[in-house]
Amino acid sequence: MAQGLRERNSDIHILTGTLNMLEASGWYWASVSRYEAAALLSGKEEGTFLVRDSADPGHLFSLSLQTARGVLSARIVYTEHGTFRLDSIGKPCDSPHFDCVVKLLDFYMKESSGGTTKHRWVEPCGSPFPLKVSRPLRCKVCDLKHLCRRTIHAHTQKGQVDELYLPEALKTYLKAYPYRH
Repeated sequence: MAQGLRERNSDIHILTGTLNMLEASGWYWASVSRYEAAALLSGKEEGTFLVRDSADPGHLFSLSLQTARGVLSARIVYTEHGTFRLDSIGKPCDSPHFDCVVKLLDFYMKESSGGTTKHRWVEPCGSPFPLKVSRPLRCKVCDLKHLCRRTIHAHTQKGQVDELYLPEALKTYLKAYPYRH
């Protein structure tokens, strides 16, 4: 009984943290449908994406992504190990897993920024194509404080926040959302 309670508490902690990060990101569109997401992404540059609530009751979130072939919607799987991964990319064990959806998409954005992508999306027909995730479509304007935080992260290396000559309260704020997007 205690083990199950610890696991549920861990899931609650992971999911609450993920939801907070998504809301801070400015690109979590919550209850937008797959069709509304497709309309929002229509005509946008390849790699533009948004995260929304999944219509599938077995999943919490979905990624909608503008690809060279049109808008793709992919479920984001929350695994029994407390991690998130994209559904239908090769074998599940080959897919990157992260403890937060924002961290997962940050991984794909960094990978896509190099020009080549290691990971492929496998269509239902079995045909793979490169998964380019490069630009979030924002649903709100972030406040100036958050924009400054993202800018600082864009111009520093991971782990350099502690080396900045800033008050500890600002360092804590910077570390609370360690992403540039």
